Amino acid sequence: MSGSNFSKKFIFNEKLDANYLYSLYEDDYQYIEEIFLTTLANFNEDFNSIKDAFETNNISDLKRAIHKMKPTFGFVGLPLVQNICKEFEDICQNATSSNELTSEYQQIVVTLAESKELIASEYNKLKEFNSNFL
Repeated sequence: MSGSNFSKKFIFNEKLDANYLYSLYEDDYQYIEEIFLTTLANFNEDFNSIKDAFETNNISDLKRAIHKMKPTFGFVGLPLVQNICKEFEDICQNATSSNELTSEYQQIVVTLAESKELIASEYNKLKEFNSNFL
């Protein structure tokens, strides 16, 4: 075990729950980088499923797509976004038309897009940080 891997801590963006990330992964920054990369690799497909379901007024697919994406945000230290997804999923439960969800949908789409940018930015920082230890 090399002591250099433990001598410097990665400083996560303040919007991320760093304590939660450390509780999941400790200081395995290479693994955290992989988690962020995997999240980004699947993000657009999952995000598009949400948008497609809303636009085609398919509430059950919308609920399913949100449900599928929800845990992702916990894995990358965004439990608040995970909770927003849960709240939207709950709202979908009682909706009969996407028209009933327009306001909430517009808010969650913005939140998800901003989250993607944050995850991408943090991934790039992690990648650079980890490259200094190879």
